[in-house]
Amino acid sequence: MVPLGSTRLGSKRAVSCLNGAPRKGYEGEEAKEEATLRSELGRVREELSSLYKDLEDKRAQKERLGREMASLRQEIEKLRGEALTKREEILKKREELRELKREIEELKREAKVLRSKLGRREPEELKKTLDELEWTYQTSSLSLEEEKRAVKLIEEVRLLVFIAEKLKEKESKLREREERRLHLVEEVKRLVEEVKKLGELIAEMRRRVKALAQRREEVKRSVKEVVEKIATLKRRRDELKERLRDLLRKKREAEEEALARRVEEEVKRLIEREEELEKIYEKMLEDLKMGKRIKL
Repeated sequence: MVPLGSTRLGSKRAVSCLNGAPRKGYEGEEAKEEATLRSELGRVREELSSLYKDLEDKRAQKERLGREMASLRQEIEKLRGEALTKREEILKKREELRELKREIEELKREAKVLRSKLGRREPEELKKTLDELEWTYQTSSLSLEEEKRAVKLIEEVRLLVFIAEKLKEKESKLREREERRLHLVEEVKRLVEEVKKLGELIAEMRRRVKALAQRREEVKRSVKEVVEKIATLKRRRDELKERLRDLLRKKREAEEEALARRVEEEVKRLIEREEELEKIYEKMLEDLKMGKRIKL
């Protein structure tokens, strides 16, 4: 028999040769499919990376638009507050104007009454007349009847002087109220114009807010589209990864199966060789027993 050690050594050498031998590659279609999958997977990953960057940019843009809208709305509220304050001021001044109008009409009426009592007499002439009458009354020797008439005349002129002073006071007050009325009219005009300008500015800002809101909605829709594309590509990426894993698993299984077959064939060949050697060894023993010369 052939020594056992030599048989084991031969088997180990055979397996070592199998392991070191170059493995058979994929069939052409399988290798092509793997290359296609890897290429498409790489393309999908690149597109995903680009979409994530685009998504980040669009979200930043949406936030920026939101901040601009918030800032404009805050400014609008501030301007509305200013406009409201000015409207309230207008209402107060218009109320004051109505009061002034009533007061002016009353002063005019009173002045008209006083003026009607004076007639065409001038206040300065009346004072001069009163002074002359009082001087005459004090310096002249009058009869009782003349004295009564003088006192009556002095009282009448004194009343007219009093009326003239009252008229002067009313007219002065009337001029003061007219000046105040004209001043209030100008202030109301100015405030109305300011409120008008604030209204125009608020309207312009609202149009800007509306435009920003429309732009923000467009960006939101764009973000949604990008998110949907990312989800679709992620599903495609996972599908490609799964297909590639399946392909590589089949590749390993095919390689392991081919290796097993080669090992089995090699072992079978070694066994057959050992059997042949066994027969040769037995024949050599038999020849020795028969005294035949052994040829190596």
